[in-house]
Amino acid sequence: MSQTESNPPSRKTDGTISVIIPSFRSWPLIGQTIRSLSRSTIPIQEILVVDSSDDETRARLAEHFPEAKVVGVPQRCLPGAARNLGARLATGQLLAFLDADAQAAENWLEVLMERLAREGGTGMIGGAVVNANPGPVASRVLYWIEFSEFFPNGMGGTRQHLSSSNLLVSRSDFLQQGGFSEGYAMAEDLLLSRRWTRGRLYFEPSTHVLHRHREQWKKVRPHLRALGYWSGRYRRENEASGSWIRHFPIFSFLIPFIRLPRIIGRVARAGWSDGLMSLLLSPVIFRALAWWAAGFYSGIRED
Repeated sequence: MSQTESNPPSRKTDGTISVIIPSFRSWPLIGQTIRSLSRSTIPIQEILVVDSSDDETRARLAEHFPEAKVVGVPQRCLPGAARNLGARLATGQLLAFLDADAQAAENWLEVLMERLAREGGTGMIGGAVVNANPGPVASRVLYWIEFSEFFPNGMGGTRQHLSSSNLLVSRSDFLQQGGFSEGYAMAEDLLLSRRWTRGRLYFEPSTHVLHRHREQWKKVRPHLRALGYWSGRYRRENEASGSWIRHFPIFSFLIPFIRLPRIIGRVARAGWSDGLMSLLLSPVIFRALAWWAAGFYSGIRED
């Protein structure tokens, strides 16, 4: 049954929004995140920061942003678990999920909320992702690999999955659907999108968040391997696109040859200058994809 066919009946919402931000050692970037929300074109009922840091983040938030409700977790909390806890504690009828290293456009919530209303108050709505620090090559390449499906001038419409860094959803639907998987450090948005049955997943490119990326290769490499690992594990444990590779794990190292032209094509459609840059940087992108593939290989192999 398609998502459109399985849509629940339309319903109205009261428009109250709780923004949930998972946090781990996120100071000072989370300060920029909260400041961006203060410029929202529509009211926000509450900002819930679920923080499991072991540094000064919680104290800094209390000092500089008393308007945010900080939920302290004593042990390291993975993003999916943090978002679920925030959802359970939220008082708004709508939940907006935002990462601690992302800044929301002023109209972010307004546009997503309008789209959700056009969807009958059901489904999940996600906006575009813009690179907040495109100068360093490492940041640019990581952004292209991680978010090329969510460029701001991409085509809006129904998607198979959305990014957990940038979502609006009804709280009741989210809780009834079971929330994010708490055992995944990454790819938890793929799992949620895969089992979502309460309306469409809709990409709305007319608004965005600015997402900051790692700028040094020594930090980008392990991040890419982790992204690949959890993507591979997701496909090992679930019937999804690419799951057949679990029977032939060595084929994981062919994926860069497939992904590279797709990424360059998306970048080129986003703008000719970036497209030219991606062509010039294609050897670098391919090498970065090879790191991702190494992680994917580890994740998709059967134990």
